[in-house]
Amino acid sequence: MVLPNSSIINKPAMTRGLLSIAIASSLLLVGCNDDDNDHYVSAPSASAKFIKTFTANDINSSIGLGSTATPVAKCGVTIEKVTYDTKGAADEDTNATAALMLPTGDAAECKGDRPVLLYAHGTTTDKGYDFAQVGNAKNPAVGEANLIAANFAAQGYIVVAPNYAGYDESKLDYHPYLVAQQQSTDMVDALDSARNIIERKKRANDPNYSKIDDSGKLFLSGYSQGGHVAMATARKLEQQGKPITAMAPASGPYALAAFGDFIFAGNVNLGATRFAPLLAIGLQKKYPNIYSSRSEIFSADYANTQFPSLLNFEELVAAGQLPRFALFEAKPTSDPLLNQLPDSELPFAFLGFAAEKYLIKTDFRAMYMADALRNPDSLTSTTPTGMPAANPKSNIRKALKDNDLRGYKPKVPTLLCGGHRDPTVYYDLNTGSMLAILKQYNDNNSAANLNITVLDVDNSDEANRGVPTIAPLSQSALANPWLQNSTIPNIQTRFNDSVTDAGNSFLSSYHGGLVATSCTEATREFFEQNFNRS
Repeated sequence: MVLPNSSIINKPAMTRGLLSIAIASSLLLVGCNDDDNDHYVSAPSASAKFIKTFTANDINSSIGLGSTATPVAKCGVTIEKVTYDTKGAADEDTNATAALMLPTGDAAECKGDRPVLLYAHGTTTDKGYDFAQVGNAKNPAVGEANLIAANFAAQGYIVVAPNYAGYDESKLDYHPYLVAQQQSTDMVDALDSARNIIERKKRANDPNYSKIDDSGKLFLSGYSQGGHVAMATARKLEQQGKPITAMAPASGPYALAAFGDFIFAGNVNLGATRFAPLLAIGLQKKYPNIYSSRSEIFSADYANTQFPSLLNFEELVAAGQLPRFALFEAKPTSDPLLNQLPDSELPFAFLGFAAEKYLIKTDFRAMYMADALRNPDSLTSTTPTGMPAANPKSNIRKALKDNDLRGYKPKVPTLLCGGHRDPTVYYDLNTGSMLAILKQYNDNNSAANLNITVLDVDNSDEANRGVPTIAPLSQSALANPWLQNSTIPNIQTRFNDSVTDAGNSFLSSYHGGLVATSCTEATREFFEQNFNRS
């Protein structure tokens, strides 16, 4: 059976000449009680441990953010690590840790009522990932943690950044990767625990907490995996009737079911061999019918690899526990259906195939694709508002559908940020589909007036794409102050300069470095307009 052309979803624009390859380097993806106070005091088992204090000068000079558009620190930052109780994907009791970043100093922005940023980090296979290790170059979280500390905590936000269940000191032996129900619960548990600790520490006159108060303003953000988690968390908080001031998910796999179909059809993204095991193992815990043993999905060399791992990705590859790029068996395979699938037009997708030492077993891929062809997702290049398949038969596609976020319509001021040449989380398929669906809803419902702006930080070929890089969906969004000045054009100009500076390595750094820093800047500017000042 040949995959129909209409099933080939918008492809990220990539220039073949740029394949100068970036590809040789691996990509780490940086690439979910009615009364709030009642809920805070329901987390008495949460505890906090002092980690380190940075002065504003330390933030400015010693954590390596000179190449980003990070503003001068207004505040020092005290880092504490919160340990809290939460649930796993199977609703089992477990624990997790989070970084709690507290602004310090005598400037007006550093004391008194302070807004809270709840931040969701990106994908990692590293068990030791700890967002509380700001400035610690030996910890895999250091880059993302430094960026958030400098852009938010040092600007006067109280930052709560969960490490997620399964990482750091969590006793869970897996991570519920992109399981929206569990990840949003984990985030809310971390937030409630952090707020509980702030109240308790203030009552105890702890000097690290004595000059700040939780203003009640809550901002949500996250990058890559964290974009999906932040959006799922906003949905949960809205369902619980808890206030959110604004949110800014970035580069997230929101259209998860369509994304899975697109990759299994042969459009393999960079980083796929990291994500697939985390996803399959996490989904299995939530939906115990994904496989009876990992060997049903993964080739024998990789079926028993632990995720998250005490080894980093490079060490896993060197130890033969994970292939660097090869997700699937190269054609010709023993399966006629797979051999009839058209080759991907993505210039890097060929890396996802090998004659041997590939991750996903061919018969599992064939089973997946047989269902995808019989019961297709309705998101296509000509139907950007399409939703997941109405009646998928394969259990993994059912699970992906259950965690797809395309039906969610944010009620709070929202920025969706990304870059359209992203080789890891495809922009047109994920952010683009959310834009199309939300715009259609807003246009067809005069009372909606969704305050949502979609920003593509990469405007390098806007004229050729015919897609605006700045898309405010309503009069409410058009009225946001940052659309009346040069803020967004300046962000895009700096992004284009960073791509030029990256040269031939831009493809490997596009998702986890270039877009991540630009969307962090955009998130900060979005929050700092009227939302935080009012």
